[in-house]
Amino acid sequence: MSATAAVVARQINPLDMSTIYADLTGLYPENPFSIDAKITERQPAQLRLVEPVASVRPEKQGTTGGLAPWQVKKVKLYIEARIGHGIPLDELAQQVRLSTSYFSAAFKATFGVPPHSYVVSCRVEYAKQRMLTTNAPLCEIALDCGLADQSHLSRVFRRVTGTTPSAWRRYFSRPDRAVALQ
Repeated sequence: MSATAAVVARQINPLDMSTIYADLTGLYPENPFSIDAKITERQPAQLRLVEPVASVRPEKQGTTGGLAPWQVKKVKLYIEARIGHGIPLDELAQQVRLSTSYFSAAFKATFGVPPHSYVVSCRVEYAKQRMLTTNAPLCEIALDCGLADQSHLSRVFRRVTGTTPSAWRRYFSRPDRAVALQ
């Protein structure tokens, strides 16, 4: 067992084991409890229920070195306004008055992805919205999203969603599928 995995083990009467396990699975649908497999091979009287100790789990701490809330808002608005154009990293950094290298690290600490990946995902989301609300051809949507052409849109879209734009549009343009997005 690793040093970080703190557990509490209790001796349990084998007759009570099934009732306790059923109660725990009812209380905790995600079922963080498990029976120690090595111990179940022993005598029934020595069964143990192993559960993580909640107080030992690391608390989610605020990220340090990230962007301030006003910077996050300003960057999101700038990306949204310029989605159809090129968005260089230095322009994003200038919007929040940071150096390019510090901005890049702070952006990743805040959003969990590098700026380029975030912009690409915003472009894909914008393309999805355009495909649902208009009948514009994919080549036009690609240009509106700031991508070079339809094949560029297809490559980026497939990398992010796992499917092509035309297949995605066909699937979600059906009336019974449009409700699934809302």
